[in-house]
Amino acid sequence: MNSQINYRLLDQKVCVLAESIETNILSYVNPLNLEEEKKKFFEHTEKNEQYNPKFKYLPRNPIYSYFTLSPTLKTYKNELKELLDDFGTDSLGIIFEKKILDLFDRIELSRSIGTENFSANSETYYGGIDKETLSYAKEEMQKETKKEEDIIGFEKTAEIIQNSLFEKKIRYTVIKRQSTGSKCAVNLRTKQIMINEDASFSQDAIQRLIAHEIEGHVYRYENGAKQPYLIFARGLSKEAIETEEGIAVWLEQRKGMSIENKLREYSGRIIAINTAQKHDFFETCEEMKKYFEPKEAFTLALRAKRGTFQQDKAGAFFKDVIYLKGFLKVKEFLKERPLKELYYGRYSVYDTPLVLDVDGLREPKYLPKLREKE
Repeated sequence: MNSQINYRLLDQKVCVLAESIETNILSYVNPLNLEEEKKKFFEHTEKNEQYNPKFKYLPRNPIYSYFTLSPTLKTYKNELKELLDDFGTDSLGIIFEKKILDLFDRIELSRSIGTENFSANSETYYGGIDKETLSYAKEEMQKETKKEEDIIGFEKTAEIIQNSLFEKKIRYTVIKRQSTGSKCAVNLRTKQIMINEDASFSQDAIQRLIAHEIEGHVYRYENGAKQPYLIFARGLSKEAIETEEGIAVWLEQRKGMSIENKLREYSGRIIAINTAQKHDFFETCEEMKKYFEPKEAFTLALRAKRGTFQQDKAGAFFKDVIYLKGFLKVKEFLKERPLKELYYGRYSVYDTPLVLDVDGLREPKYLPKLREKE
């Protein structure tokens, strides 16, 4: 490492800028009038009428008001470009450079929500659907799955999850939220596990949730927070999300849980996006009804179309490609490498050689407990 480069100071600067620029994109692509438009959609379909929802979204994050003010946006971009000049050519320097380039892409994605450019920008940011993933998804869609009985409500689910956190002395709070496209999610910044207020789970589903959200997401974040550089908790590159979701699904499978339903759901998301980029909301939903019940088909269409310019036009939100793609990439990586190599923080399988070359990293404190291979 170049002794002349103060990476600690650069780390602080990058994270301060990232805090100013980054936002939870999902907060701004999830429709405010979802229930109202969902009701209208099904009322029309019951009459055999086509209907494309007219979604409304949150006003743009005040932090993004500068997107219409070119001088301010230019200032942010100049600061980022100046930081690029300070990085070295060693592994840590390359890591920071990738983070800066990720922030540039995220700016373009966030500023385009609800515009004609959003679909293309989201494909650039999250990646498109490659032939291998699409082929795998189509195969999974042909398989039969077993129906699980969801009988455990929010209170009991929250108690089980909270106990699993307590065992590791990790201070996160389980909170109730209004229904969205997924039953559960984790907010690493606020240290909250968020569960839909009307959600219910099977016993197996709760164990999968713990493996996915806590061992897959929380552990990597908390390990990253203990590293000398804050960037390891914030995330090194956009591909880190893909790997994180891939680890989460791999853990469910490695722990001997039934993931057939989950893989079918993730495969459905691939098919939905593949359809949505060429068709409107109604047509996307009709395609998904070939594989799922109407309500599930609607949810998949919603996930694939949210944030796009208009629901009566072609266009997709590509975030959901990362789940199945990430699973396949992580599965391949772990054939040759130990899981521990992915737990020094939040980064992708592609970044692992760079990460392992960084001096001074601390050993991961939190690692998933896996059963012995049979």
